[in-house]
Amino acid sequence: MTIKVGVIGLGQMGHYHAEIYEKLPLVELAGVCERDDQKRQEAQEKFGCTAYKDFEEILSNPEIDAVSIVLPDNLHRECVEFAVANNKHILLEKPLAKTLEDGEALYKITKDYDKVFTVGFLLRFDPRFNMVKQALDNDELGDIIHLYCRRNSPIIGPKRYIGASDLSMHVMIHDIDYINWYMGCEPVKVFAKGRSVLLKEHDMKDVIYAIVTYENGAIACLEACWVLPENSPTSIDDKLELVGTKGVTYIDSSDNGVRFVTNEKITYPDSRHWYYTNGQVSGDLFEELMAFVNNIQNGTKSVITPKEAYDSLRVVDAIERSMAEGKEVDM
Repeated sequence: MTIKVGVIGLGQMGHYHAEIYEKLPLVELAGVCERDDQKRQEAQEKFGCTAYKDFEEILSNPEIDAVSIVLPDNLHRECVEFAVANNKHILLEKPLAKTLEDGEALYKITKDYDKVFTVGFLLRFDPRFNMVKQALDNDELGDIIHLYCRRNSPIIGPKRYIGASDLSMHVMIHDIDYINWYMGCEPVKVFAKGRSVLLKEHDMKDVIYAIVTYENGAIACLEACWVLPENSPTSIDDKLELVGTKGVTYIDSSDNGVRFVTNEKITYPDSRHWYYTNGQVSGDLFEELMAFVNNIQNGTKSVITPKEAYDSLRVVDAIERSMAEGKEVDM
């Protein structure tokens, strides 16, 4: 069975989605959707499929089986609701929504949805982070005592997202998702502090530190910053240290295993998320989209549930509340 897929939103990530679908077996990229006239025209020429201006048009097409929704966070609710009403399989780029209210509404309409619904948390498909989950499930590390993680990146990112997202939701939520996954129990308390310096004029945080306490007593300490210099040698400097009762594990992803030194710069290019091999997008994103297609083909559910996506948003909301109130808050 050939699955006809559409991509809604043609920013950087939307283009990657479209390129991957174009190469996948038993998948037809049947449509793209983009409000910007120039981007839409360029995409139609590049991909050779129907290009729609409004998501209502592409989602109303009964020939489209599935969609990737790659829109700004504040547009997620309306688009997902329309996609559910039109009975589409849905891959929604993270986060679930921009507000907890919208997230709860989407959780309610997708938790028992009879089509595939998944939220794009890339690190679930990163072999490093997946190996840690396997080790925990096999009791190789024992019970989690505490963990520390960081996710720092250059200021190039927030300059693109001004007004559309913030540090806790766009960056830290990646770590929140896999930590919740590792813990296997509910987060109960959050204390967070942040600071705005370089991004103060845009009312955005430069850095956030958060401590999340879980039902099992384990503590997670999260660090996120996205104001590193633009000439930083790596696009993401992320690390994890997890200490359990039987062992400890470390992930250092800032050195991606390949380094280039030239007269102009030193770089550690991405070899994890959406790098190109033989002219084709590869990495975690490819694995994520392949899993989505496999779920559709096999009639199975995604490994990332609506509840997990909603729980990540609940932690983000608690981080924002804690920073605003200057104290530890309950979930």
